[in-house]
Formats: sequence, structure tokens, C-alpha cells
Amino acid sequence: MKHRSYSFLIALLLGLGLKAATYYVSPTGNDSNNGTSQTTAWQTIARVNQLGTSLQPGDRILFQRGGLYRGKLTINANGSAASCIEVGAYGSGDHPIISGSIPVTGWTQHNGNIWRANIAQRPKHIYSNGALQTIARFPNSGWLRVDQGTSTSLTDAELTQPNGYWNGSTAVIRTTNWSYDTAYVTAHGNGILTHSATGNNLASYNWGYFMQNKLELLDAPGEWFYDSAAGHLYFWCPGNINPNNALVEGTVLDNGIYVSYQRHHIRIDGLHLRHHTSASLRLSGSTQLEAMNCLINDTWQAILSTGSQQSFHHLNIQRTYATAVFLQDNGTTFANNIIHNVCREPGLGENNWGYIGLRTNGYDMIIRDNVFTEVGYCAINTERNALVERNIVRDCMKLLNDGGGIAFDNADGMIIRNNIVQDLVGNFESSAPNFHACYSISFGIYFGNISNKNTLVKNNTVSNCSSGIYIDHTMASTGNRIEDNVLFNNAIGLFLSDFSNNNGPAATPPYHVPQFNDVYSGNVIYAVKKEQLCMKQYHVYNANLVDYGTFTNNRYFNPYNDRSIFLHNVFNGTEKYYTLERWQSERNEDQGSTRSPLRLADMDVTEVFGGNLVPNGAFAGNVSDWGGWPTSGTVTHNTAQLDNGSLRANYTANNGSPWFYLKHNTNVAVQQGQWYRMRFSLISDMVGEVKVGFKGLSQATGPQMEGARFIPFDGNRRDMEIFFQSSITDQGYCSFTNHYTEGRYFLDNVELHRVAATPVNPFLQQQLLVNDQAVAQDMPLTGCWSDVHGGLHHGSVTLQPWSSIVLVKEEDATCLSTDVPNLDEEMAAIGFMVMPNPIVRGMALSIGNTRITSGQLRLFDLSGQLVWSDRFHGDAVAHEMPPSLGAGMYLLQVEGNGRMAQERVMLL
Repeated sequence: MKHRSYSFLIALLLGLGLKAATYYVSPTGNDSNNGTSQTTAWQTIARVNQLGTSLQPGDRILFQRGGLYRGKLTINANGSAASCIEVGAYGSGDHPIISGSIPVTGWTQHNGNIWRANIAQRPKHIYSNGALQTIARFPNSGWLRVDQGTSTSLTDAELTQPNGYWNGSTAVIRTTNWSYDTAYVTAHGNGILTHSATGNNLASYNWGYFMQNKLELLDAPGEWFYDSAAGHLYFWCPGNINPNNALVEGTVLDNGIYVSYQRHHIRIDGLHLRHHTSASLRLSGSTQLEAMNCLINDTWQAILSTGSQQSFHHLNIQRTYATAVFLQDNGTTFANNIIHNVCREPGLGENNWGYIGLRTNGYDMIIRDNVFTEVGYCAINTERNALVERNIVRDCMKLLNDGGGIAFDNADGMIIRNNIVQDLVGNFESSAPNFHACYSISFGIYFGNISNKNTLVKNNTVSNCSSGIYIDHTMASTGNRIEDNVLFNNAIGLFLSDFSNNNGPAATPPYHVPQFNDVYSGNVIYAVKKEQLCMKQYHVYNANLVDYGTFTNNRYFNPYNDRSIFLHNVFNGTEKYYTLERWQSERNEDQGSTRSPLRLADMDVTEVFGGNLVPNGAFAGNVSDWGGWPTSGTVTHNTAQLDNGSLRANYTANNGSPWFYLKHNTNVAVQQGQWYRMRFSLISDMVGEVKVGFKGLSQATGPQMEGARFIPFDGNRRDMEIFFQSSITDQGYCSFTNHYTEGRYFLDNVELHRVAATPVNPFLQQQLLVNDQAVAQDMPLTGCWSDVHGGLHHGSVTLQPWSSIVLVKEEDATCLSTDVPNLDEEMAAIGFMVMPNPIVRGMALSIGNTRITSGQLRLFDLSGQLVWSDRFHGDAVAHEMPPSLGAGMYLLQVEGNGRMAQERVMLL
């Protein structure tokens, strides 16, 4: 019995010894306390750090909310799967602040509005009343420009200061579209700066730069300079106030929380980290760490981790200067976080490459349900086999250029799905204006230039970018699938290239891959300007075009220009635009794909001045006053095509010129600065295109032409309107030019009017609706709209989570509402009959006595939704009703020959 009692006592004591402890920290605490209760709290982070490795699983370190704690917290112990070590908060109020800055006090006046204070440690950033201040710079705003440079020097004739003036300063240089570098000047003379290497050769491009970190440059409010030799900080306080009356803070500590090497099972919850010179949260090989509900802002970097199997969620990260979050992890999840207004200060982030919202480079990473807004460069940059889903990326690429909202490389098995990427512009204000790519280069989703294999990009929405999706192939590219994405109002919807075949591990001269096996299917690519392309293909290394893969069931919609597929072979310098029909026939691609049925003008006419300037443009009885050159081409009258007579142009052999020039012979006048509308109808029994515009007599021997535009022709009738503002006052003619290999077309209804016109707002006619929520949303609609598949919508449209739809405005009468009455009298006049009625689902119905020879049948449910359609040819033709339709009342519409009728149909 005694032995058992001693054993029980020992077990009890061991159990008491293992009980988890909670340590409290408060601004009003005392480091002499035991720290184990709110009334005996410690005061400083330094006291917490004394716990060292004695922390046990289940222990908690809690900071009082509303408090400010300066210092670096080091976690040097492990939790367990059952009981993690927690760093968190207690009490009420704002998150407790862990700060890496120190207050700067004891200011004395140096000169005028410039004050001086002693500070032993070099600060990386200075804040005044919470706002970031500027290192003294020249010029105070804007950019100097490089004349000539290398990676270690730059020449600028405008650097006229005495030799040696810039020694010891720094230069912040835009060295590429995607980078700023801070270079340290070692020598200066005769307009030449010698500096530390930037890693990029400036060559003869006029990249922007500015100089900083010199006391003589401190000449404006908000600027500061630190003299490290003397330990003096010089500062001109905003508002010209005495800095002794402001809270001036300098950042001196690298991290707010540092988790030591390979520590595990730690939770960080509800803290506010700020003012650090490196990563506010630094994790070194940690596993099973969870960081949640924290605010991290005004710091160089929010998180740097080299761990695995971790979770970062519900974080709010703002105003970092370098890449906000860099996870060199495997198996970590980054979810439900907000990253806003980060990486926006030139020269304060990484050299060469950085300024990214979230960067990961490990395996099995999950990036989901995050919101990225106003990021300096790419919002997300990831690698390997990451899952990237349901993220919102908006208004990024604010500082740099040539990047993407979601960018990736070194990928194999990656999935990018259900993300929303919008409004990427690209910043090139400090780019070299003489650089070949000084324009917006901002890809919504960006396949990088090293190696991307077996990657699925599916159900994403990308709008308002320079390219919706850019696939930059290398010779390692294989098995990539781009499916069911919505790409709206991008300069280029889908951009394919083999430009980077000379990069990456598989690169082998001559760098030509004749065929890739990508799949492009079910994508909706919608352009809203005539200059926008639905698809561009770039072919670099061979005269033979690359076959990029299989294209099926895509929607190529540009109602302002159906010549919206563009192939550019750089190797032999050829360029070619395609309509979808021509692309399908010549490239044998895109079975099941469709284009926009609309052809819209990009200008609205508010007034027409005078009559038609074109002589005999209706070709009602002849083609007099029209002719062409070479004279071997024929211009004849035709009564079988278009409207009551047309002009037939025919030139199918190269007889002295590969081009045939058609025009009217009577010259008409145009005035400089005035707007003109040119109208015409076009059709052909060939596939080709004609260059159309107005040519002044002063332009007759050159390539110039007012309003020049290529218009495709084929078996589809095109009724076109093109507009131009004349750059000349001259006599001239409407001109139509075609190549002899595309040598025959029919022309009619040619008109030229002087008009007053304003640009069309395309978003009144087309709209993108996006549901960026986790639940289905009903989107209200005013009027009648159709989607790219022909479905009609009015009243509202329901969007599933993380989805979108493109809608096109229709005449309100096109949508039928539930309160449409039976039109007995109208239908009786037409003799419209539906047999049988009611009808059993899956059986066939017939239409009789319509007096409509051919047209369209449409069946609507009582919400006005189009549920079935079919072509109608004559009476008594059987039309099988889909068995999938539910029982109930429907509205059947018959339209054709300029007439429309409708009848209620009951399905049993």
C-alpha cells in the first residue's frame, strides 16, 4: 500500500508539473512580476524571451489589447499536436502592437526647418505620426533619365554637379520593366556614376532613376537623412512643425516574431505587427504553425517562411515595401487573407525582382479565398503543383510592368481555377521611352518562361488587362489545359507564344517545336473595342507555324471587328488576321466554336450633314462612275447578290500588280478635322478581305488613307459602318483594295456622309457580371439581355459562386415576360397553329399555317428563360421536344420573314 501511495503522489506531482501556463504582458505590467496572471503581468518582450526553451506544449503568451510593445519576440520551443504553444491577446480594444521601431526624441534645430537628433542604430524607415517619410532625394518628384549605362554605371549629361558630389549616395534605378534596383555610388565624375552592380545592363535605354541619401538633398517636408558616422538623424517634419511635438519613429529591428529553427505546433493569433526592417513574422523551418487574425502593416515584409505544413488565414496585410508574403514552404495553406496596398514605394523593395503580393515556390501549396488589391507587381507568383482557387485580384501592377495577376512557373500539375482577376494596368512611367516594350504589359494569368507542364487553368474570369491569359511556351511545355475561362475587355484575350523556347531546362537549338498538345476549350473571349484581339499567336523560331494544340467550343466575340484572331510569324515577318470562319477552314481548328452574331459601329451619329457624297453607290441599275486598276480586273453589275443590284469586283490573276484598286471616279471633298461615316455592304463566294478607307488626291501615290481598315469577306453578308476624322482637306474617293488571291467580292450601298459622332460606350451594349462571393447571387437586370450561347435573360440572372457571365443587350421585345397575353387576334391573322397542344414531353410538335417560309422557333419558360430553339422551314415539320423539359406552361415563339407570333404550349 505504501508503495502504491508514493507512486500515486509522484504521478500527481508530474501531472501538476506538466500543466500548461499562461503568461500575460501589459504596458502597465512589471518584469519583476511572475507574469502568470493579468494582475501580475510582465511589461516587455525582453522578459518573455527569458522563457527561452522552457515553454511547454499548451503554454500561452498573451499581450493586452490596446498596448504597444517594442521588441522582437523569439519562440524557441515546441508545442504538440494536442497542445500548441500560443501567442495571442487578451482584454478588449485594438490588437496589441509588436513594433520594430524606436521613438526618436531630443530634437535640436539644425538649419531652418531641418532638425537633428541622435540615434545609435541606423533606421531603415522613418515614420512621423504613423506616416512613412521619404529618404532625401533628387529630384523631389519625377525622374532623371539614363543616357547610357551598364550594370555598374550610368551616364546622364544632366548630372552637372562637381565631380565626387554623388559619392556615397544611392541611386534608385528602374532597370527593367519589372524591377527597381538601389545602387550604391562609389564614384562620380563628368556625369558618370559608378555604382554597385544592379544585375541588369542599362544599355542605351533611357530608364528613369532618382538620387537619394545625401544631406544636401534634404530640401522638402517629409524628407530625412541619416549620418551613420555621426549617429545623427536629420528630418524636415511635415507641416514644418517641431518634431519634438510629433511621434517620430525609426525602424531598427528585423522581425517582430521569430520562430527558431524547426519549431512546431505554434499558434499566433490576433496580433498587430509593424515597423520591421525585414519580415515581421519570420519562420525558420517551422512546421504545423498557424497564424491567424493578425494585422501586419508598415513593414518591409509581412511574412518570410521556410517551413512546411502551415496555415496562414484571416490575416490583413497592408503597406509592405517588399514582397508581402514569401513562403518557401511545402504543404502550406494561405487562405482567407486580405493583401492591400503593398509594394508601392520605388527603391524600398527587393532589387532585381520582387514587389509581389504572395510568392511561393514549394510543393503542395494551397492558395485560396484571398483578396489582393493594389499590389505593386504580381499579386500571386507560385510554382510546382500549387492549387490556386477562388482568389480575387484587382488593381495590381501598380508600380511595375510586364507581369501578371496570377503568375507561375516551374509548374507541373498546378491548378488555377475559379479566380477573378480584374483591372491590371501596368506602370511604365519610369520605363525607358525608347525601350521596345514601353507600354502596358499586364497579364491576368501568366504562364512563365521556364517550364509549365500539366497545368489546368479553368473557370477563371479575367477582365480589363492587356492580356487575359498569356501562355509563354518553352520546349518543356506539355499537357496544359485552358478551359471554360471568361476573358472580357482585354487588349488581347488569349495570347500564345513560343518566344521562350530558348529558356529553361529543355531548350535545344533551333528552339522550334512544331506541335504542342495544349487544350483550349469552352473559353468565352469577348472584346469590346475594334482594336482588341480575341486571340494572338506569336511564332518565333521557324517559318512554319506552330500548332499550339486543340481548340474547341470557344466563343470569339468582337462585335466591332470579327477579324479578331491574329498570327504573327516573327521568323519570316508575316502577319495575318483571321475571322473565326477563316481560322476554322485554314487551320482546321475550333470545331464547335462560335463568333458574335453582331456587327456594331464604334461611333454614335448625332447629326448628318448633307447627302451621300458617293456617286452611284447603290448600283441599282449599273456600276457607272466606278472603276479599278489594273484594268485587267473587271467591275461589273450583278443582280443576284445583296440589294437590288450590286458591284462585282473580280481580279484573280497577278497582271502587273498583286493588288486591285477599286474606287469611284468622281472625286468628292473632305475637310480636315471633320468626322465622316462610310457605309457599305459586302459579300463574296470566296474568303478574303479588302482594305477600305478614303484616299485624298494628295495621298494617291502613297500608303496613306483616311480611316483605313481591313474588312473580311466571305459568304456572310456584312453591313459595315466605319468612321474617321479627316486629317486632310482634299478631294478624293472611297477606296477598296484587295489581293488577287482573294480576288472577288460583291459591294453595295456605298455611302459617305459628313457627320457629328461620339464614341460608343460599349458597356451600355455589353456587360460582365461577376459573383465574387462564396454563395450564389441574383444579379438584377434592366431590360433584355442574351449570353454568348444565345440564352435570354431579363429581370435577374443567378450566378454561382466565383463565376461570371457576359451579357449583350437585346431589344426588350426579344425577352418574353410571364404576363404576355395570348395574341389570339394577331395569330389568327397569321393562322399560327401548334399541334398537338398539350403535348407529352419528348414527343414532337408541328407548326402549321404560319405563312412564314423559314425562321426560328424559340421556347421560353414562364420566367422568360430560353430553354430550347430550332430552325423552322415550312409548315407541318415535326420538331422533337427535349425530354429534359419539365411539365408546365411554356411560350413558343415563331419568327421569320419579318413577322413574329407566339402561343402558349402546355407540356405534360
